[in-house]
Amino acid sequence: MAAYHLEGEANQWWQWLRRTLREEGNVISWEKFEQELWARFGPSGCKDFDEALSRIRQTGTLRDYQREFEKLGNKVRGWTQKALIGTFMGGLKAEISDGIRMFKPQSLKEAINLARMRDEQLARQQLFVRSPLTRAPLVFPPTTRVALLILQFQSDV
Repeated sequence: MAAYHLEGEANQWWQWLRRTLREEGNVISWEKFEQELWARFGPSGCKDFDEALSRIRQTGTLRDYQREFEKLGNKVRGWTQKALIGTFMGGLKAEISDGIRMFKPQSLKEAINLARMRDEQLARQQLFVRSPLTRAPLVFPPTTRVALLILQFQSDV
């Protein structure tokens, strides 16, 4: 059990919580333990992980977005695959989500894999995007009277 790996302040807290819950006759399930652990040691600025997950948006790299999505996703309960997929896709940058929406992913894993493939495709395309070619105007040598005579002679023959 994870509680055996707690040290210091966390271990003191666990000993107190376990005794309190047992005295009240409450069962200590994994969900209860996790809920209490987050309440005690989780970040205070983000108490509603459901809301945070529903508002997540990709502002940087896909890897950073996926990392944050998974971090928040691990802290919520009761979300269906469909809700997770919709939230993940809805938070992606448009150039990624537009390119994968047509595949209608059936799992979060599939949505993430499609997003990665699209992101890699966009990165490859960026390698081939070049600024417009700037060519020097064509410069012909000045036409001389001799050159005109040669051209005229060739056309007569």
